[in-house]
Amino acid sequence: MTSIRKLLSRACGLGLAAAALAGTALPLAAQDKPVIRVLVGFPPGAGTDTLARIYAEALGERLNATVVVDNKPGAGGQIAAQALKQATPESNSIMFVVDHQVVMVPLINKTPGFDVKKDMLPVARIVNFYTCLAVPSGSPAKSFQEYLDLVRRSPDQGGFGIPAPGSQAQFVGYVMGQHYKVTMTPVAYRGAAPAITDLVGGQVPAAIVPCDGLIEYRKAGKVRVLAMAAAKRYGAMPDVPTFAEMGLQMPADAFLGVYASTTLRPELRQRITDATRGMFDDPKLVARFASTNMEPAYAGPEELARFVDTATAFWAEQVRKSNFQAQ
Repeated sequence: MTSIRKLLSRACGLGLAAAALAGTALPLAAQDKPVIRVLVGFPPGAGTDTLARIYAEALGERLNATVVVDNKPGAGGQIAAQALKQATPESNSIMFVVDHQVVMVPLINKTPGFDVKKDMLPVARIVNFYTCLAVPSGSPAKSFQEYLDLVRRSPDQGGFGIPAPGSQAQFVGYVMGQHYKVTMTPVAYRGAAPAITDLVGGQVPAAIVPCDGLIEYRKAGKVRVLAMAAAKRYGAMPDVPTFAEMGLQMPADAFLGVYASTTLRPELRQRITDATRGMFDDPKLVARFASTNMEPAYAGPEELARFVDTATAFWAEQVRKSNFQAQ
């Protein structure tokens, strides 16, 4: 019996030594739980971050995984996209994406530091959000047509705040100006919030910004929303017409979604894809997505890739025609 104990003890010791030499710990139940990193290109508390945390919590529950949100703000999400490209297989990295990162950033930067088709893989669209044209409550323009008439009479009224230079909002204004033959002049801010603040204060004649950021100001009577760039009307503003209704077509539904690193193990990527699709079978979770004032709108990998390709082709043409200088 003593000899058997010695042999077992020796075998256990050899096993521990082998594990140490391999640089890995012996498997434990807690260590079998995968850790997934969700990159977010915006600071904590931003709308994208809020939705990303709802998603991360739901993903962790469905995969029995530890899901960690890793904020890497800056450059309109470009820094986070570069981090996704550089992700290692061990980091299990995905990115919670705003469409600007995968559509506009590669178009307005000479060296974005990543390639959407080569360095990341689409997983799913989670929500749509929309872009609105709004004026201060004191503006004489009570409707979109009155706004156009005002700008034709007074071209200085064609100034419009945008969240950032080269943002889709800038080119929505460009397309609008070309279509309706009015002079539209973008006024770039560092984010939608300061643009909206100046809009409310009447410091800028108009703004083209995400509609969800205008909801409370509109309810309070501080801004007037005249039109929106969307395929259909926004549920929170059902009385606001779309540009499409007025004859101006553009692929302007903005979105938040999920992309995976190309280094992510295929089996884990498939599990994440399946879990994400399953989230939309849970009415309570869908309601949490909707609580952000964005509209739940699931699309799978193939549909999301097609939408990004269509949007990229359209906005690339507008960037070229507007003579925008890539940075």
